Amino acid sequence: MAGSALGPRGLTAAAAVVAAVAAVAWLGTGAYLRRAQAARIPAVVAPDGVPGPALAAIRDADADARRAPSAATLGTLGVAYHAAQLPDSALAAFTLAEAMAPGDAAWPYHRALVLEERNDPATDAALERATALAPGHGLAWYRLAERHFKQGRLAEAAAAYTRAADALPVAPFLPPGLSARHIQPLSAYAQFGLARVALERGDRIDARRRVDAALASAPAFGPARTLRRQLAGEAFATTAGPAGTPFVPPADPALDAMAASSRHRDVLLKHASLAARGGDPAWREFLVRRALSFDPRDLNVLMETAAMLQAARRDDEALTYLRQYEQLAPGDHHGLVEQGRTLIDLGRFPEAEAVLRRAVAVRDAAAEYNLGLALDRQGRWDEARQRYEAALAIDGFHVRAMNNLAIGLDRRGQTPAALALFERAGRIDPEAADVRVNLGAALLRAERFADAATALQAAVALNDRDANAWNNLGIAWARMGDRDHAVGAFARALKADPRHADARNNLAQVAAARPR
Repeated sequence: MAGSALGPRGLTAAAAVVAAVAAVAWLGTGAYLRRAQAARIPAVVAPDGVPGPALAAIRDADADARRAPSAATLGTLGVAYHAAQLPDSALAAFTLAEAMAPGDAAWPYHRALVLEERNDPATDAALERATALAPGHGLAWYRLAERHFKQGRLAEAAAAYTRAADALPVAPFLPPGLSARHIQPLSAYAQFGLARVALERGDRIDARRRVDAALASAPAFGPARTLRRQLAGEAFATTAGPAGTPFVPPADPALDAMAASSRHRDVLLKHASLAARGGDPAWREFLVRRALSFDPRDLNVLMETAAMLQAARRDDEALTYLRQYEQLAPGDHHGLVEQGRTLIDLGRFPEAEAVLRRAVAVRDAAAEYNLGLALDRQGRWDEARQRYEAALAIDGFHVRAMNNLAIGLDRRGQTPAALALFERAGRIDPEAADVRVNLGAALLRAERFADAATALQAAVALNDRDANAWNNLGIAWARMGDRDHAVGAFARALKADPRHADARNNLAQVAAARPR
């Protein structure tokens, strides 16, 4: 019978019609929902001062989110706002993304990153939401621990640091063209946090154990090294001067991805500065180059580009950008100092002197020190000494001026004055390995061999690739009659620099004198 004929997939004709109508109704409902969700997206309102490229990124992300509203497109919009330093709009977009995917920890975590930058009390709740949805989210636990610690909630801080320490490692963010990052593991940060909690509780033994655990996974983690020396009772800083290695937050893939997408100078340079302090040069260069691509005439960007190249010992390239800087800001004091410093590094001392004599028209310790260095390298000690002393008169904690002045005094037989300067410089900056090497050399000349060995052991602990430090340490031990340790030190000097002639000769002499 006609009425019993089957339609699509075995449905009767009547049923097929009903199904088709239902499908149309469903599609209509989906389109309606998308329009409703798109209507909830705040209009793009960018205040004056937002760079044009950043605004273009926001408008592109906004168009995508309105065309196909989803947690992913709204999250991308939130990142674009965050990367443009528009936190209120970023929070609105992340809140919508979270509503569309309430089981995804990414969106409360992104909200927390924005709130944390403003030190908003709502940060805690956002981080707690992220850890509830993703109990293995080590960075969320770590950030929560830091907030608990600052609020004096030590038990909660210790529990959160422990969760962070136990979390599985997460690969760092790698933008295109970058093959590796130089970062410290989150576990080291978490153990360092637990050490701080232990100190607050008065438990120095547990604090030392936690610091040792941090250094076991990250031997170069500066804050832990500084705290370890403090716990060992070493003098590590004067209270009025700078001390230790600056604390840099742990690398965060979510935050780094935001920074890598940014077209805002301030965001890019902020994260480049963190990368510089954290010893992550490739990441720093990526961010600086990105900032340079958006505004090659921006003075801050040019100066940061030069600084990045100076740190990489690419001084010819650095000088190019410093000369561009001078064209845009003739006579700028900071630019002159950096140009003079770069010329010194290039060995162009008369040129450096000419530039730095212009710079010292402004009373500035860095200008005086660098001019002193340019004069010193040209063999004009009396003039150099005056400039080093002028730098210290302006800034009594200028370690480099102190170190160079001490070297000059020691070479001219004024060893007691030199030792006092070296020791003071070492207290101000305990991470300055070269100061300890120079102190050890001066103590050798003063025939204070045990003190020299102590200073030089501290130097090689900071930098075990310094052949001169190992060679001098070998001399100190040899003069004290400890030939076995001396042989070991000379061998380490040759491992660091196989061409070190003094270490080779010293090793041969001491080895020959050892009883067989």
